Amino acid sequence: MSTSTAGRVADTTHSKYQVRIRASQTWLDFDLAGLWEFRDLFFLLVRRDFVVKYKQTILGPLWFLIQPLLTTAVFTIIFSRVAGLSTDGAPPVLFYLAGTTIWNYVSQTVNVTGNTFSFNEHIFTRVFFPRLVVPVAVACSNLLALGVQLITLLGFTIYYKIQGNPFEPRIILGLCLVPLLILQSVVLSLACGLFLSAITAKYRDLTHILPFLLQLWMYASPVIYSASHIPEGFRWIVYLNPVASIIENFKSLFLGTPPASFQEMLCSILMTLFFLFVGLILFRRTERTFADVV
Repeated sequence: MSTSTAGRVADTTHSKYQVRIRASQTWLDFDLAGLWEFRDLFFLLVRRDFVVKYKQTILGPLWFLIQPLLTTAVFTIIFSRVAGLSTDGAPPVLFYLAGTTIWNYVSQTVNVTGNTFSFNEHIFTRVFFPRLVVPVAVACSNLLALGVQLITLLGFTIYYKIQGNPFEPRIILGLCLVPLLILQSVVLSLACGLFLSAITAKYRDLTHILPFLLQLWMYASPVIYSASHIPEGFRWIVYLNPVASIIENFKSLFLGTPPASFQEMLCSILMTLFFLFVGLILFRRTERTFADVV
């Protein structure tokens, strides 16, 4: 009989069919093997998240396209036409569409995974399974929307280039490197979500503040502006934000705008891994005592 590192131990002294469930004795036991053992549940949750999000809606999955396009239209009017912010020579529509495409994935994933314990309280207190399955399923479910939006962005990029707009997209290079940026986005958003879920489980007020914090995070990220226009002496402050490097490189591949430097990319990757490690520890600690807190 197989056991998982989450603390399920087979007790064969009385019956070979008896399984005793015990809490793990270490915070560093992340039970990653449990993700594979409960893969059927994982795929079920991915499907549930996708279906429930657009169930009983008129337009259904078309919201994958409508939301970023509406956001792009608003940003183009306000920040390009009215405020006159530079887009590094790229068409404003493409500049803001590229920024919102990757940002929407990060913000939506953090928003949902940050409320993992509060949203799934009725399940966690009744059924045993590795709790990490839920936030990982959310992160993977949101990739479906991201994929549709990427195809839309690619289509707009090709259209604007055919029309003779003076910008230099790196489409071939982008198709090779964008998956790496997406992978870092998945890890970063999951890491932040795990960290926040441990806090919202104890302090429920944060669930109401989280959307506001995500809004502030967006304005602190180069979604509506280019980091290359920040004075060089202060640019390092922008890149303390790990998502800044992802967004700048994402724009660079599709629009030919200035990318983040190697040092800035390396700093972003190291911060992402650090946040993931801390997030896993806090999430593991919280899941052990969650039933006593709610």
